Amino acid sequence: MNLEINLHYTLFAQSHSEIPEIDYVYSDDEFIVERHFVRGAAEFEYRLVVKRRDGRPIGDWRTLQDAKNQVVGPERVAIQFFPRESEVTDTANNYHLWVYKMGQEPKVRLDP
Repeated sequence: MNLEINLHYTLFAQSHSEIPEIDYVYSDDEFIVERHFVRGAAEFEYRLVVKRRDGRPIGDWRTLQDAKNQVVGPERVAIQFFPRESEVTDTANNYHLWVYKMGQEPKVRLDP
């Protein structure tokens, strides 16, 4: 994965009112990552939307980790939520990573 800012996608996304919080769109030949500002959440700064260009599922966590590292940095902490089944909107193979603000950490222990 070698992501770079894609100005064409970024300008297109920013021009659509349904996603006004979009910051940048990064892409390479296989993946697209949208970086959205998170407003009103004390602990989160960004939401990353990671997807493959061909719409297929992403098969492993390393791909999501690499996307997070390239877009917001390797020392940032991000989590992925799994919602209540009643709130699932499973219409595409999009993966959402919630990136904590610098200095913020999850309030759970990460070690066993």
